[in-house]
Amino acid sequence: MSFVSLTWAACLWLTIGLYWLAPREWRPWVLMGLSLGFMAVVDLLSAGLLVAAWGMTTVGIRVPQLTLPMLVGIGGVMVTVLVGFKLEVALDPQDFLTDVGIPLGLSYYTFRCLHVLIEKFKGTLGPATASELASYLFFVPTFVIGPIHRFRPFIRDQKRQRFDLDGIFTAAERIILGYVKIVVLSNLLTELMLGQIIGEVAADAPGFAAYLTIVQNGLNIYLQFSGHSDVAIGFAAALGFKVIENFDRPYLQPNISAFWRSWHISLSQWCREYIYGPVVARTRKPALGALVTMVVIGLWHEVSVRYMLWGAYHGLGIVVWQRFHDAFPPKESSSQSNLQKRLLHGASVLLTVHFVWFGFIVLTTPNLSDIPNEFLTVFGFGGH
Repeated sequence: MSFVSLTWAACLWLTIGLYWLAPREWRPWVLMGLSLGFMAVVDLLSAGLLVAAWGMTTVGIRVPQLTLPMLVGIGGVMVTVLVGFKLEVALDPQDFLTDVGIPLGLSYYTFRCLHVLIEKFKGTLGPATASELASYLFFVPTFVIGPIHRFRPFIRDQKRQRFDLDGIFTAAERIILGYVKIVVLSNLLTELMLGQIIGEVAADAPGFAAYLTIVQNGLNIYLQFSGHSDVAIGFAAALGFKVIENFDRPYLQPNISAFWRSWHISLSQWCREYIYGPVVARTRKPALGALVTMVVIGLWHEVSVRYMLWGAYHGLGIVVWQRFHDAFPPKESSSQSNLQKRLLHGASVLLTVHFVWFGFIVLTTPNLSDIPNEFLTVFGFGGH
C-alpha cells in the first residue's frame, strides 16, 4: 500500500473515527487491533516480527531486575535481525528514502524496544505492563517513518487523553501540510519541474546541472522525510498523542552540530543518549563519541560501506566544528553592525547546508568509485 494514496488516507481517518467512537476503556485495544491488523495486511512478516519483539521486550520488563547479560541477549537478538535485513537490502540497493526489502517499521520498533529495555536496565522505566508495551509498540501512526517516540510520555498521553475537536482540526492541518510537502513541493516542484530544468542544462553546463542535482536531492530528502513525519505526528495528535517532533528547520542551522539537533531529531536524540553519552563517559573523548554516533546513524539507515562513509563524513564534520568552536569561541562585538552579524549568520547557514547536501553525493552516486568524479564535476573539473 502506498502511504500517499486515497486508500491510506481513508484508513487513517477510519482509524481515528473508530478509536474515538469506542468506549474509553476499549480504545487502547481497538487501536492495537487496528494497528496490528493493518500491519498484517501490508506486511505479515513485519507483524510477526513486531509480536516477537513485543514478547521479548515484555520478558525484559517483567523481571524484577534486568541484568546486563539479559539486556545484551534480548537486545542482541533484535539488533541481529535488524542488521540481517539491512545487509540483505545493501546487497540489492534501492532508493534509500524507502525501506524496500525491510519489514515495515523494523528499524523504528527495534529502537523503541531497545529504549524500553535500556531504561529498565537503568532503573528509570517505572511501572510498565505488557498491555502498555503493546499499546506503545502497536501504534500505527509511527509505523512507517517514525518518529522514535518514548514510552513514558506515550503512556502518560494514553491515560490523560480526551476528545478535542479543535485538536483534531489542528491535527488535520498538520497531516495536510505533510502531504503538501510530499506531493506538491517534493514530487511536483522538486522532482519533476526541477528535474526538467536539470535535464535542459545538463548538456551545456554539466557542472551547474550536477550542482542543481545536489540541491534537488537535498530538498527531496528533507521534504519526503519531514512530510511523512508531519503525517505521522498529525495522525498521532488526532488520536490524542503528542509524539516528538522530528525536524526543526534543519536547513537554516548555522553549524553541523545544530543541524543534527534539528534533523531526524528522534533518532539523533536516541543515539546521543544511548551511544554518544556512554562512549564519552567511558573514553572521555567527545570526538570519538561523535564519530561512533554518526557511523551508527549511518548504519541504522543501511548496513553498507556507503552509509558508513556518510556517517563518518558527518562525524568528522562535527569534530572539526567542535574543535573550531573551542579554538575560536563566538564573541559579542559592539563594533559589528546588525548587517554584519546577519551576513555572518547567513554565510554559516549556507556553508552548513552545502556541507550536508554534498554529503548526499555519497548516498546517491550508484558506484562508490564515481564519488570523486561527482565532486569534481560540481566544481567544473570533471565530467561524465
